[in-house]
Amino acid sequence: MAKKLQNMTQDERIAYWENQRAKERADRWRRMNHLTHDQRATVLDTQKLLQEMLDTALDVDMGGIKAVTVYDLQKLQEMADKLHYHFNMGSDENS
Repeated sequence: MAKKLQNMTQDERIAYWENQRAKERADRWRRMNHLTHDQRATVLDTQKLLQEMLDTALDVDMGGIKAVTVYDLQKLQEMADKLHYHFNMGSDENS
């Protein structure tokens, strides 16, 4: 029987939580590997675009949110459309 968390030593708890994080990472990796190539590319491209836009919008030295252009928003809309297509989001009319 597994030892209860509250009865573990500090070192055992550290090892336990590291093991839990490793299992979660492996599970996320397994789920990503079940995606098709196009689905995976869409998810990764969307994450990259969002991070770039957030870096620009939140960087006061670069002008902050005022530095996000309409072109950036159009790219974001295109990525949203791809997500909707690849993951059947939204109504059938838009898919």
